[in-house]
Amino acid sequence: MEAVKQLRQLRTVYAWGAAAWTGCLLLTFVGERGTTRQTVLLLVLLAAFLTLLLWSTWCLWETGAIRAAKQRPDTAGGMAPPGGTGER
Repeated sequence: MEAVKQLRQLRTVYAWGAAAWTGCLLLTFVGERGTTRQTVLLLVLLAAFLTLLLWSTWCLWETGAIRAAKQRPDTAGGMAPPGGTGER
């Protein structure tokens, strides 16, 4: 459970980082004072943070899927048990 909490905190950091680099990139374009080197650096940083954000989200999704499967061992393959609400 502690690992999930740390992953959520990391995802928050990566999301804010991606937002910050996007803002910096937009300011560079709007101000038209940025050099090519600055633009490339901001694009690389944005790509890195977006990659880490996707990775942390995927890890959390995988952890949630595993946990949900462990909580419902009576269902096989995610199917509803016989006699559920849709069966008559």
